Amino acid sequence: MKQTKKTMVWLVVFWAVGSIPVFAKPFAKGPYLGQTPPGPIAQVFAPGLISDTRPRTWEAFGTFSADGKTFCFMRGPRVFITENTGQGWTAPELIKSIPSKIWAPWSPCLSPDANSIFFTRSLGPVSKCNMYRCNRTARGWAKPQELGPPLSSPAYEVTSSIAANNSICFGSKRKYNKIRIWFAPFVDNTWTRADRIILDHPHAGDPGIAPDESFMVFTSINLPGGCGHRDIYLTLRLPDGTWSKPQNLGPRINTAYIEHGPRISPDKKYLFFNRSNGWHTKKHSADIYWVELKEYLPESYR
Repeated sequence: MKQTKKTMVWLVVFWAVGSIPVFAKPFAKGPYLGQTPPGPIAQVFAPGLISDTRPRTWEAFGTFSADGKTFCFMRGPRVFITENTGQGWTAPELIKSIPSKIWAPWSPCLSPDANSIFFTRSLGPVSKCNMYRCNRTARGWAKPQELGPPLSSPAYEVTSSIAANNSICFGSKRKYNKIRIWFAPFVDNTWTRADRIILDHPHAGDPGIAPDESFMVFTSINLPGGCGHRDIYLTLRLPDGTWSKPQNLGPRINTAYIEHGPRISPDKKYLFFNRSNGWHTKKHSADIYWVELKEYLPESYR
């Protein structure tokens, strides 16, 4: 009888050890979650892994860390991250400290070092949105904290993108009745001011700044010659510090749907953005797309 029990114990141990690789199977492997890089025509990013292409599923605001090893995104009204370990990418983890019913997060953006998630909190009316930061700690993700001036104000503020040096580019209605693009440089480990970026464009907002700040993409409502409800435009930073006349990125990226939330990959090779048929995360559909930027940028900006 003792021998039988001993044999059964060893069988259980053998089964458990042999099962570890099955349960530990990586979510994905390789750079950019192992996806085949796109060309100049926008493609859904990581279908079946990140983007669920079925109706009434909503994924948006994909952002990679500077080293490309952490990816943050929004699925429905909640924020997730996945990380590339030595064995592969982990299954997306829900950031529990940003519950949707309390924080109503929008436009989450990962910091370059992957230790902070910036997002906009909707405080009710559209005119009351401020920016928050959720920091990673030894015990996990901490409770979000409001960023305060100069990144928040009584006006409508929307987190959009972060440069490699932690400077923040965002949309705001401060001083104006319409959304304008603002830039807050990161100096001496803080943001001391926010300056408006002047563009030759009537409705610029939702900016995605390049890691080195050499160019920027943004969204605009439908204009003559545009493709749909909201399109993505490109502007280059000129040697004198001003910005070139924005150019619509055209029908290989923009469609009759809503293109928004543009972000630039850490290597400047790809544009990530959202394509949706509406803003409601439970009633509408949205997917994360990516496209190679090579054909859209002058060689000196690549």
